[in-house]
Amino acid sequence: MERLAGKNILIVIPKDYYMESEFDPILESMNAEGATVLVASNKLKDAVGMKGGKTTPDVLIVDAIEGITGDSYVSAGKGVRQIKGVFHGVIVIGGNGARSYLWKDELLRLLINDRYRSQMVIAAIGSAVPCLGKAGLLQSLEVTTEPGNTKAIAELEDSKAILVDEPMTASERIFTVRDASAVPAFLDLFIEEVAKTPFK
Repeated sequence: MERLAGKNILIVIPKDYYMESEFDPILESMNAEGATVLVASNKLKDAVGMKGGKTTPDVLIVDAIEGITGDSYVSAGKGVRQIKGVFHGVIVIGGNGARSYLWKDELLRLLINDRYRSQMVIAAIGSAVPCLGKAGLLQSLEVTTEPGNTKAIAELEDSKAILVDEPMTASERIFTVRDASAVPAFLDLFIEEVAKTPFK
């Protein structure tokens, strides 16, 4: 049974140097569960992975903030974008590009905040976890990130997060995942959580 039929998932990747071992199994799993999946990044050119893989994003982060938009249509002389659906879950993928391209991305911060406030599910993996801290969502929460990633750890401490040595943490619709090895365990819980979100 497809647990995510009718749900929309946004996977955010750095515009280069994303971690394929995090991205590939997540994309595959979301598609297998029947979700409508869009990949967002800071540019629409092919993103190159850490191991030379390539992914072409579907949308820019800025265009994903409002949700899935359809064609513009004109009403009362103003162009209006048609909103076809909201994202029920957002997953931010790590890799070396996360710190350079995603940590400081104000638009990503807005998107994460908006989805969380709308009762949707947010997740970040490995070096992308600080994105959630930058969005102000990790204060006093137990979180995990790549062991040995001193910059990510420092960033999370600045966000007043509580670092724990666990493969994954889940709290109030916010998931943090240590690295690709913890993705399989995370996927099932994430899917169950997204399945509970309100349809919009």
